[in-house]
Amino acid sequence: MMKQFIFTLAILMTSLCVNAQTPSVDYNVDEVGTDFITMTFMPNADAAGYAFCLFEAGTAEQQFAMFGPWMGFQTMGDMVKAWGITQTETYQYTWTNQAPGSDYEIYVQCWDADGVDADMIIIPVTTASMGGDGEAVMTIEIGAFGGDPEYGYYQWVTYIPNEEVAKHRDMIILKSAYESAEWGEENVLNYLKQDNPYDPYWDQYGIDEAQWNAEPDTWYIAFSIGMNANDEWGPLASVEFKTPGTTSIDEAAADKQVAGVRYFNMAGQEMTEANGLTIIVTTYTDGTTSAVKVMK
Repeated sequence: MMKQFIFTLAILMTSLCVNAQTPSVDYNVDEVGTDFITMTFMPNADAAGYAFCLFEAGTAEQQFAMFGPWMGFQTMGDMVKAWGITQTETYQYTWTNQAPGSDYEIYVQCWDADGVDADMIIIPVTTASMGGDGEAVMTIEIGAFGGDPEYGYYQWVTYIPNEEVAKHRDMIILKSAYESAEWGEENVLNYLKQDNPYDPYWDQYGIDEAQWNAEPDTWYIAFSIGMNANDEWGPLASVEFKTPGTTSIDEAAADKQVAGVRYFNMAGQEMTEANGLTIIVTTYTDGTTSAVKVMK
């Protein structure tokens, strides 16, 4: 009788082990470039679904602590499900517009048929670096001037790095302001070398074709400085230029009618009106658009 009981118990325990749900997601890092990451996610048969989300390395816990309480996230998995991409089968995804030579973490949360979360999977990935060990040299080219009196004028400036540049930072400033006691070369250098985590466009990679808010018939100076792969700053590049008068621009724009205007902050979120540093996108009835960065 005892042998029969032990035998029956062993069969029951084996059955429980076989039927236990162990959801998991396998993955493959398919390709990593300077500004993109491509991965494939492969859930097992016990995974009813999964979600994945990319974070800059070391920031996921900070964001959970910041947003979790007021967004109702009880666990990190809740945040990954809300912010990430949800799938149920094998899926390949590519993140673009990432920073070169930067560390990221992909958080993967899967769950079983009863909605019970498995352990979080954290995948570290580093994008390929740009630049070299030599002197980081920037070249500045002054482009077209455009706009209209109603929505403002703008100046195109192109900043071109040499092959040694890993990243660069760019600006324009009124020549009169630069020549004042407030600015000067030393303060421009300090300004450009200072990190600005609140501006997603502060660090530039590769050629930067920038459109700046500018007034007609006015002197400006464009500046740029590059950093190489060893975090060494190169020389400060600068070009003085004067914007043209408005006569030819206004005549060219006279036949253009505005179809709509949209406002975006520096994080790409649309706003109802210009507020602070704003990108104003104007669409015309002929299908053309213009975008200008302004400070309101």
